[in-house]
Amino acid sequence: MSTVSPNLSLPYIQQNQAQKHVTHNEGMRLLDGLVQLSVLSRTKTAPPTNPSTGDRYILPSGSTGAWAGFDGSLAHWEENAWRIMSPQDGWVAWDQDALTLLVFSQGNWIDATAADVEQLDKLGLNTSADLTNRLAIAADATLLTHDTTGGHQLKINKDQPGDTGSLLFQTGWSGRAEMGITGSDDFEIKVSPDGSNFHQALTVDRATGAVTLPNTSLAQAQFGTSPIVTVDYTNSKTGNLVSNGNGSLGNSYNMPSALSYDASDTPALPGSFLFTGYHGLDLTTTEFIAVDAHKTYRLESYIKQAAGDRHAQVMGIMAFDADFQHISSTCHMRYASGGTDSLTTLSAPMAPGDTAVSVTDASGWNDTDSSLDKCGLIFFTYSTQGGNVQEFYSRNFSTGLFSPAQVDKTAHRITLLAPLAQADGNPDDPSGIWPAGTPLANTDSGWNLKPALLDQTVLPTADDWYHASNYIGGVDTSGRIEVKNFPPGTAFVKVLMLPNFSNRPGGYSGFPDSGATHGLHLSGISMVPEPYAAMQSAASGAVDIKVPNSDFSTGSLSLISSSLRLKAV
Repeated sequence: MSTVSPNLSLPYIQQNQAQKHVTHNEGMRLLDGLVQLSVLSRTKTAPPTNPSTGDRYILPSGSTGAWAGFDGSLAHWEENAWRIMSPQDGWVAWDQDALTLLVFSQGNWIDATAADVEQLDKLGLNTSADLTNRLAIAADATLLTHDTTGGHQLKINKDQPGDTGSLLFQTGWSGRAEMGITGSDDFEIKVSPDGSNFHQALTVDRATGAVTLPNTSLAQAQFGTSPIVTVDYTNSKTGNLVSNGNGSLGNSYNMPSALSYDASDTPALPGSFLFTGYHGLDLTTTEFIAVDAHKTYRLESYIKQAAGDRHAQVMGIMAFDADFQHISSTCHMRYASGGTDSLTTLSAPMAPGDTAVSVTDASGWNDTDSSLDKCGLIFFTYSTQGGNVQEFYSRNFSTGLFSPAQVDKTAHRITLLAPLAQADGNPDDPSGIWPAGTPLANTDSGWNLKPALLDQTVLPTADDWYHASNYIGGVDTSGRIEVKNFPPGTAFVKVLMLPNFSNRPGGYSGFPDSGATHGLHLSGISMVPEPYAAMQSAASGAVDIKVPNSDFSTGSLSLISSSLRLKAV
């Protein structure tokens, strides 16, 4: 039989043992030292000079004197000596000095509170937690604040974009509002009347930061999706279709990036726009302007050439169709041979893979010029996304399909350089077949813009402001480039600018090279309908325009042919 207990090594009273009280009292002393263990300190390394009976210490590393060599053990003062006791895993002690509950684990005394909180499965404060709500708090308020100085972040992390990371607000345990990244990485705010059906109130696109309010009616849906405008923006149009044409917004909004805002030099307007340097790309305003191409519009601008050389200037419009696609010259121009229009019809069907085009009349087709843009086919059956067929306008064209030598004006037949590609077939037919009777023409090309205001105009003097006005209106169906008419298919326009058109490195067409710092100012850029203009179709298919002309001395108003009016300010 063992003489001591297995856990605390308390001595057993042996059978027929004399002086049993000695063994009993020894066990009592051990129990008194170990049960309800509370130590005075765990940092004191030297035994106190005058300890009291019952004093207990946890011996730290480096203990000295009677405690030397017993690091981590318990020291208990019993009347006139220290009893050293070796702790076992799981023993618990209260540190009166640090007011900390300690536990002995794997040879070390550690903070029992920290050991208990770390890696908890769940924690409930004043309420019960569960395996879904692993942290639960019942309180009137919950405070999260910074540690020492600085800020504080509350982080909600999810695993995949399709997961949910959000804050859910409830009434009676039923969801009423939610904010976060739910089902995607876009930030959302939602609300619900019942906890089941949520309505999206706000979305912030993760890629651009753009905010949408899907259920907020800032304007009727029929008004489109463009941004809502301000009073300042509305005022910037000054009764004209060009926004900020006089610089009233105090910046270069709606102007090409090559033009900078300048409030120091203007013709008594809020501001002007300065271009500096050589002619480069075609420049246009930013906004699309909706127009009725059957009407006449007056184009205007104040313009001032910097002191020094004078250069040719170009201004007008660039046209776009109902789908906001730029209308190039190839979309409507038709080749004319000896003044004869190439517009005709197919005399026989044509399908992808065919190597010849049979037309009703080939007399206007190109049999002399090998330019690729003059050796193509344009089919006039194109319709917009809305289904409207645009007369004399098409995007169904392809160039470089034949050589002039392959045009047979007697047989009215054009032999192709290669079989007609599927991409050049009829998009409205599953087999790509163009039926007999389809209108088509020989392609041609020219400028992809309309210099209707200034057509390589040189101002009379430098360093002086001039006011320029001119007109554009009617649809040009001639197949050529009539500057004063809109091209077929026009639904929108942008104001076009080619400032310092003739200022180019090394000079251009008799104009000098004025360097990369030569400037030009523009202001009062305007486009307005002219209600009193008169138009008449010409035999060529172009439209002639007459516009009002007033005479102050006689008080009369007459109509004259439209032309550039240039007046010093």
